[in-house]
Amino acid sequence: MSASILYEVNTRVWLRELSEKTGQPMTLANILEAELERWHQLGFTHIWLMGVWTIGPLVREEALKQWRTAWSKEIASSEDDVQGSPYAIKDYSIDPRIGNPLEMLLLRDQLRQHGLKLILDFIPNHLGIDSEEPHNYPAHFVQSPHRVPGTFERKTKFGKRFFAHGRDPYFPPWADTVQLDYRVPETHTARTAVAQTVVVYCDGLRCDMAMLLIPEIFEKTWQDFPPSTHQPTGRNFWKSAIGHMKQMNPGADLIAEAYWGREQELQDAGFDFTYNKRVTDMLLRREYAELQEFLLGCKPEYLSKSIHFLENHDEQRIASVLPLERHKVAALLMMVLPGMPLLHDGQLEGRKAFARIQMSKRPPEQPDSDLQFYYERLLLALQNTQIRKGRAEILQPAAAEPGDATQKKLIIIKWTGANQLFTLVLINLGEQRARFTLEDGNLASTGLQGTAKMVFSTNGSSGLPAQTAENRLLFEIEGETGQIFSYEVPS
Repeated sequence: MSASILYEVNTRVWLRELSEKTGQPMTLANILEAELERWHQLGFTHIWLMGVWTIGPLVREEALKQWRTAWSKEIASSEDDVQGSPYAIKDYSIDPRIGNPLEMLLLRDQLRQHGLKLILDFIPNHLGIDSEEPHNYPAHFVQSPHRVPGTFERKTKFGKRFFAHGRDPYFPPWADTVQLDYRVPETHTARTAVAQTVVVYCDGLRCDMAMLLIPEIFEKTWQDFPPSTHQPTGRNFWKSAIGHMKQMNPGADLIAEAYWGREQELQDAGFDFTYNKRVTDMLLRREYAELQEFLLGCKPEYLSKSIHFLENHDEQRIASVLPLERHKVAALLMMVLPGMPLLHDGQLEGRKAFARIQMSKRPPEQPDSDLQFYYERLLLALQNTQIRKGRAEILQPAAAEPGDATQKKLIIIKWTGANQLFTLVLINLGEQRARFTLEDGNLASTGLQGTAKMVFSTNGSSGLPAQTAENRLLFEIEGETGQIFSYEVPS
């Protein structure tokens, strides 16, 4: 297993700010080598360029409505700064304002030279209302025989239709989108062909709202809209499409944005990684005992295919939610769990203002020097450990004294690498100091011979564990603190 880290970049904002910094227009064609080399030095392995596909004028107008009523009051900006949602695309052509297909392919190769993989978005559930596909292939889309809430009128080559806006069942429809119908077999064929084309541009795809296509979920969401076919299918799109994508690009990493407990189902369908937002939610709700129980109960294969994150373009900025010490500990946890951590553009600088993905401009902020230094120190320290390079175990801590429950707020992870090299991560999410023991013969016997050393601490402490009895180690760790120890087997 390689130590993978996914970094999400808001492409339009990134290129705009690079243009302002360099004093020249920046596109995919002239990205500075220093930018890519810094990503490599920080240990990133996958770069997700969010927002590269073409947006039409109708989608932009929907965003402008929001800008005129609300967003213009949040940030000093003009209409030129509003470009429309990158998840309501006209088609899968590269937005000409950022580059062209050849430049994207050249950038992909440039990233590879720095040991970086390019991840792009695949948006299977819907298209933008500017798309020509409803006109040409109306049967591929969810529609109603007459106008009802959540639909819009559109002329097609077969006459007028009332198409449904895209939605998930827990939120109002997205007014800038049109919903694809996965009960129609031809939709499966057409979207598979699109996915096969898109995956050739890059080294992997982040598949937006992937769980919405699970047949059970899709049928329930659209049960009031009968499909426009006499022979609807109940096939799972992903089980077939992923195989076809892998034929075109066998090494592609396919990532599912997934919620509602359907992550394992999507992994079983063939996804390489799925979001694991339950960890984030438990952290923010301070459900630490429940989080420990959840992680201890997860199958290793499930965790190894999980994406862990504190924020992304849909979430609040974590620096605006968590105080500094809790932020540090939470970030450490995300970076040391099995699977792939996701870091978001601006997270490393401690940005607090939410950035609208429909805009090419975000609120100006000064970097938080403490957080910036912390993230860089953490990312560099991880490169000298066995974390995500070997086999991981979530360990069960035991109370050092009867009646002490502080160990229930601990997350302990042991990583075993080649030649029995160990990395041990101790994280105390609670506010109180915790004294606890671990039962692990390999660590205890190794620690006896003085080969344990601390390689990272969230608060700069430098204490080492002490053995208390055969196969047991005693630890003491301050509240809201994390530590990483390395163990080496003596030669």
